[in-house]
Amino acid sequence: MGLDGGTIATRSDVLRRQSSRVAQHDTSRSSRGGNAAGKVSDPGAVEASVARQTAWSNCALSSQPLQPPLVADGLGRLYNKEAVIQFILCAKDKVTEPEALLQYANQLRVAAGGLDHITSLRDVFDVTLTPEPGRGASGSGKARGGGSEAAGAGGRGGGGAGSGWVCPVTLVPCERYPCSALRPCGHVLSDRAIKNLRGPAGGGGGEAGGGKRAAAADETCPVCGLAYTSTVPVNGTPEQVAVLRAGLRAAAAAKAAKREHAAAGAAGEEAGRGGSKKRRKGEHGEAA
Repeated sequence: MGLDGGTIATRSDVLRRQSSRVAQHDTSRSSRGGNAAGKVSDPGAVEASVARQTAWSNCALSSQPLQPPLVADGLGRLYNKEAVIQFILCAKDKVTEPEALLQYANQLRVAAGGLDHITSLRDVFDVTLTPEPGRGASGSGKARGGGSEAAGAGGRGGGGAGSGWVCPVTLVPCERYPCSALRPCGHVLSDRAIKNLRGPAGGGGGEAGGGKRAAAADETCPVCGLAYTSTVPVNGTPEQVAVLRAGLRAAAAAKAAKREHAAAGAAGEEAGRGGSKKRRKGEHGEAA
């Protein structure tokens, strides 16, 4: 059958040709289409893995490879600090270069309101990532407080698979295991390491509630030795990001209410001073 020397097509060969997904993911060396029983990757899982690796390899603002100095926002996304500074300057109309303005417009279009919480450098904090041992380094940065240096061994620039960043305690790859940034020092550790440092009663870091909780006196960063007050999940799950975003909105609303209260108090004091002046003038007029 087929005039190819006696090869007979079976039912499995015919059915296999109807599934392009099986054919594309087939890893066997069969000349008749491969082994239909082979493992087929889930496209959704592959896309999620690629997205997570990209988040740990590239700046969330400029899409360029991560290069120290690095910062993170309240949602746990990683940025090149230079890109954040340029974004803030463009937002304040302090940049006139057409290329920079076009890039700023594209960033706003892609973010679709996801960058509204970044208005100044106070909205981000410095972070330090630890490169995988043995990978080529293209830069270095040091956390506040004299911690260990972090080299820029991004996934695209490091010459290997993965982002190239690991937990400095457990050495597990950051893009494969949940990690959180310690504040205020900014070192990024795996949640497993944070849980082990806190002990059985301490709980895990970077939980769905945003990981923000008061640190005990002995809860110090194992890299630089500084006490940390809270943790922020880095490139966390959608649930964690939703909780963090709600916290940012609540903090912004509280800050706005505080400003309005202060402005109302100042206006009341000014009105009181104006009324007292009028009364004093009236008293002087009656005395005259």
